[in-house]
Amino acid sequence: MDVAALRQSWAQFCVAGPEAAKYFYATLFVIAPEARTMFPTNMQYQQDKLLSALGHIITHVDDERELTAFAQRLGADHRRFRGEDRQGRPVPLAEWHYIWVGQALLATLERFLGPRWTPALRAEWAAAYELVARLMLTGAAEAERTSPPYWEAEVQWVQRRRADVCVFTVRPNYLCDYLPGQSLPVQVPQLRMWRYLSPANAPRADGTIEFHVRAAGRFSTHLVRKLREGDQLLLGLPVGDALSSYDRSQLPLLLVAGGTGLAPLRAVAEAVQQGSGRATTLVVGGKTPDDLYDDQALRELAATPPAGSWRSGAGGGWLRYVPTVESGWQWQGEVGTAGQTAVRLGPWRDTDVLVCGSPEMTRETITALTVSGVPPERILVESYDQSLYPPLASAAAAAPRDFSWTGVR
Repeated sequence: MDVAALRQSWAQFCVAGPEAAKYFYATLFVIAPEARTMFPTNMQYQQDKLLSALGHIITHVDDERELTAFAQRLGADHRRFRGEDRQGRPVPLAEWHYIWVGQALLATLERFLGPRWTPALRAEWAAAYELVARLMLTGAAEAERTSPPYWEAEVQWVQRRRADVCVFTVRPNYLCDYLPGQSLPVQVPQLRMWRYLSPANAPRADGTIEFHVRAAGRFSTHLVRKLREGDQLLLGLPVGDALSSYDRSQLPLLLVAGGTGLAPLRAVAEAVQQGSGRATTLVVGGKTPDDLYDDQALRELAATPPAGSWRSGAGGGWLRYVPTVESGWQWQGEVGTAGQTAVRLGPWRDTDVLVCGSPEMTRETITALTVSGVPPERILVESYDQSLYPPLASAAAAAPRDFSWTGVR
């Protein structure tokens, strides 16, 4: 495989950017009109996903281990994308879909590379695509043995805590296995789009999952305003490695949350409570007391002794719950942002820290904690980018440039 030729042509192709992505999908839908139902009406995120995934593949095309892991994970995740036949029945992703995509990709490269598109370069791209397609199909086949393409989940309970915040519980058709701190791709079938939501509870015996959503875009606004008991949602494979690694040590744990970024941290806190009761501090911030939409549940959690307390002697004081607001009439608690309050409660040098909130809140909190002396390697964050496929969606968590938990849109 001529890696240099692939990378050079990719660099030239990238000059076209979004225009090339639009051309690719237009070509794909001409080749296979039935594939259109696999994609959302608004293709902006999908076009970004295509370019990001192709860029990652070309960057690692000579790294067999990384390419294999990425492509197989991508193939496993792509099982949730399904089209419809002429009778409107769901059609799972199959080998012929990959053939259509390959044809559209080669046609797009030819269109935008022009005279640089030689028979030799076409052969290199065709071979590279065939390799990736085979790896994706292998990943899909292996995943099929252990998990479904997606879970069908029925909404059991809905409560609107504020005009723009909704808390709801779903029951998947069978057990959805995830780790506290992870997120699940969620689809409202009538919207034909997937967005990441973090379970707000540790896995339960009855399989139910609680989600917290703030209205911030079309998807989340639909959930906040229109979701009802009995509605059906689809859940994809869980993603996220950062927040779910909270148990990497037994040092004290600091959880700092803002807004509905509380959800994965509450799941972590529940998991700690179900264990030996590791010493945990949970700081939840809001601009006003009205932002503390889950205050009662958190107070109840803090008052619940850890399940393993009879073995560890941890007792009922395992969780210190600290709500804080930036302003509030007659507010008797902590005043300041979540990050400012967390720093005042320190020091946290020998503590594992998880931070989750808006991009701005997360960046400010991490800056405040590191300035106060917390080693950066002890701060765990997650970044879910809707413009990336799941194998890449949370990868930005390790990048100092973007410490954030991206809310649904």
